[in-house]
Amino acid sequence: MDIPFFRRASEGNTVLFLGNKVSVLVGGEDTNGRYATILTEERRGFEPPPHTHTREDETFCVLEGEITYYVDDTVIHATPGTYVYAPKGLKHTFKVNTEKAKVLLTVYPSGFEQFINELSVPVPEQLPPAPSGPPSPEEIQNLTMIAAKYGIEI
Repeated sequence: MDIPFFRRASEGNTVLFLGNKVSVLVGGEDTNGRYATILTEERRGFEPPPHTHTREDETFCVLEGEITYYVDDTVIHATPGTYVYAPKGLKHTFKVNTEKAKVLLTVYPSGFEQFINELSVPVPEQLPPAPSGPPSPEEIQNLTMIAAKYGIEI
């Protein structure tokens, strides 16, 4: 039986995931694996490479800032209040058009939050600057290898 609960972004559930602050608000353990909800603070220059989820659908609700989403052949210019659906099996990525953007991300079913946890580090006092060039071959290999474990093709 499901029981009501609430959760806020806090030091205990917030990590640095590929350069962005991410708070796992609801994990699969809370929903019997049905979904996970993550609050992200996206920064320009830390966008993901084009990738395809083979296991879960994703939804993005932009709370602050502006982001352009690329889902298959569809381009969506998202401002606060925009809801974007990226079904599993479709290649997608996004570009942050403002310095920062805040997004509520939900994945169905859960599991993506485990990928986040595996690639995350504690949030440092000073966030790293945007990279000046492409990732190293070692960084790409590590990301690709870990993503594959979670059904994400880069």
